Amino acid sequence: MPLLSELKKNAKRERKFTADPLDSWTLPPHYYYDPAIYEKEKREIWFKTWQYVGLVADLKNVGDYFTTQILDQKLFVIRSKDGKIRTFYNVCQHRGHTLFDPDTRGNALQITCKFHAWSYDTFGNLRNAPMSEVVRNFHNEDFCVPEIRTEMLGPMIFVNLDDSAAPLMDQGGKLLQRFRDAVVGFDDLLLARREGFQVKANWKFILDGLECYHCPYIHPQSMGRRDSTTTKTWDAHIEGIWQAHRTLGNYELMDKHPEKFPYPITNATNRDIYVWFMFPNLVFVSRQGPPNFQILHAMPQGPEQSIRYQINFCPNDPPNEFDLGHMNHYRDVVWPQDCEAMEKQMSGIKSLGFRRGRLMTDESSSWWSEEGTHHFNHLVWKSLNGEHYA
Repeated sequence: MPLLSELKKNAKRERKFTADPLDSWTLPPHYYYDPAIYEKEKREIWFKTWQYVGLVADLKNVGDYFTTQILDQKLFVIRSKDGKIRTFYNVCQHRGHTLFDPDTRGNALQITCKFHAWSYDTFGNLRNAPMSEVVRNFHNEDFCVPEIRTEMLGPMIFVNLDDSAAPLMDQGGKLLQRFRDAVVGFDDLLLARREGFQVKANWKFILDGLECYHCPYIHPQSMGRRDSTTTKTWDAHIEGIWQAHRTLGNYELMDKHPEKFPYPITNATNRDIYVWFMFPNLVFVSRQGPPNFQILHAMPQGPEQSIRYQINFCPNDPPNEFDLGHMNHYRDVVWPQDCEAMEKQMSGIKSLGFRRGRLMTDESSSWWSEEGTHHFNHLVWKSLNGEHYA
């Protein structure tokens, strides 16, 4: 067996990430653990992209609010007195105290800081600062809480910390129609469950899974066997900052042997699986079964730690056995398989025996091609490096 030094010496092909998915290697290994890369991502990705923060249904009444955050930036989202949903930095303009406690929701027509009782209205305007009348040149209008750009995509609320970013609907608006085309009664689905799961891996490993090259090997119940629930298909459409995929179901199994399905499938309106992605950190899924929709929302918690939220929707409140079937199967079977692979990649990426891998793509965009992974990686690369490739 050749020594590692000999392998490096004899490697003639340049290992670099390129804009061409057919000729590209993976991102450099240090992109998954380097603190400097993480800090650059914070500035160039997280603070410049549209971020999902919650649901319109969470803010039914004037004054309803919830807190959220994008990495270390604490925010609150509120329905103002004019009925509009607005987002503000969660910070008092006096001395930087937070206005609302983290992870809270409620109703407030007046927002009062607990430190010195400065109070604001639902538009972020300062209404009262105790003793301000005796302070020289004090003007309430100098102390408005900064508002953050907020847009809706169907039932979802998004914010962007970058005032110059293109509108959300210009970048990802076509996805909304795809959701409605694929999911019967999409606009009438109800929130069924929110859950969060820790991942001992860099956030990019979560989104690198935008391919089905891995499916027959770590998800054999879903693909690769005669009794798998889907066929070897992964139709892909990539456009701008988003992707759309469809995996065709195993119709023979559904029609003739529904008892072999891993969850109740009777009267399924969804016979295929739909997967959509929006940069940088969102995957949307509709699975086989009754009408359903899932938001998979990833957030970094440092260079080597992440959290992934699973937010499920169904037609019924409370969910019935058919609704719970696909939710529980993903949470209890599919997700642990994916998570284990992500964490093992995180464990191996620092190995002295690993330089850089090759993205597996082909010109026919077959079911196993990793072009979806390349598209995600390319958006990351361009955010950090522009058009300079290495």
